[in-house]
Amino acid sequence: MIFYLIVLLLLIAAILWLGQLVLAHPGTAIITWGVWSIEMKTATLAAAVLLTCVLFYVAIALLRHVIGLRRNLSRFREARLGGKASRALTQGLIQLTEGHWEKGKKLLIEHAPHSDTPLLNYLAAARAAHMQEEFGQRDELLKLAIESDSKANIAVGVSQAEMQLGSGQLEQAHATLMRLRELAPKHPYVLKLLARTLYRQEQWDSLLELLPELLKQNLLKNEDMNKVQGATLQAMFQQHAKSKQTDKLYALWKKLPAPIRENNEAILLYAQALHTAGDDAACASLLSSNLNKHWDDDLADLYGRIQHHSLANTIQQAEKWQLARSDNNPALLLLLARLYNQQKLWGMAKHYYESSLNQAPDAEGYLELAELLETMNEPENAQHCYRLGLRYRIRQDGEKLHLIPTKRQQSTPQTLAVPDTAYNGL
Repeated sequence: MIFYLIVLLLLIAAILWLGQLVLAHPGTAIITWGVWSIEMKTATLAAAVLLTCVLFYVAIALLRHVIGLRRNLSRFREARLGGKASRALTQGLIQLTEGHWEKGKKLLIEHAPHSDTPLLNYLAAARAAHMQEEFGQRDELLKLAIESDSKANIAVGVSQAEMQLGSGQLEQAHATLMRLRELAPKHPYVLKLLARTLYRQEQWDSLLELLPELLKQNLLKNEDMNKVQGATLQAMFQQHAKSKQTDKLYALWKKLPAPIRENNEAILLYAQALHTAGDDAACASLLSSNLNKHWDDDLADLYGRIQHHSLANTIQQAEKWQLARSDNNPALLLLLARLYNQQKLWGMAKHYYESSLNQAPDAEGYLELAELLETMNEPENAQHCYRLGLRYRIRQDGEKLHLIPTKRQQSTPQTLAVPDTAYNGL
């Protein structure tokens, strides 16, 4: 600003100096153009030149003002349309939230070209079209969203895959997610959506290949993804188990990442597959090894159902687990009952069944005890267990189990070392 002021002052001083010079030395100037010639005083010529410069400057200034005015009008119009688009975006989102899909969609599409965030307009409008099951229009709007922001390929693709998956378009969702995975191989949400899609398509081989990456990305912790992992392992294990291909079962288990092989659910699924394949020896070894490390009721339940090569050794191992625990775990008591039942030590089996069921009622446990009591020729007690089991199955309400002592039990002192159990308020 100071610079321009100095220049202006210098220019005024120069003009005054030139004017004084011209007035101090008057003279005549002749301008010739072909046959034409103009004669005028020097002062007049200087004034004419100065006036011409001033007029030229004024003309340039007016021209710039006109151009600037037009530009300003254009900016004002764009700002007005932008503000209107911003308000339309807010109103459109409100309409979508209230479920007015058509109204919201029209607002969003109409003002998208003037919006500062056209990507949001098109994405929200695509969501509205999806809710109206207008899938063709939805995909067209998603294309416009990508055109409005070329850097939003992942965001638009994820939205498209979500909507395709939600509408049951599994093949399209699969194709979209595979394309996204090429763009972003490690993107966690893309991997999660791909896993859900493969799960619904029952593509277990592909899911099995995806499991290590899901594990690496820590995506297997929530309930839905646990379900995906469980279904994948179960399908793959049972595929080999039903055909008795134990060698493929072993290979598949070794192929799994260590954290999965240490998961109780995965161990149980593998053990069930070994049992189905007829390899109870490997199943028993697997279960026993893991129960020695950490107790799990589900593993113990399966351990009591399979065939054991040496029941005496198995019972001895189960009794060690019982001595190591102080809580009289009902699953462990039920395991002992089943093992004694297999060994035909029915008196011991009966007491362990009774002890377990008085802590944790179980419909299958009632049935097993009832069948055992029939074998032991105790029909009244058997009928009582059948009734308790049926009521528990229907009402899910446990009752205290009281068995009628037999004549032999009444005349013979009880000598079985069975833990004293409490009813626990059932």
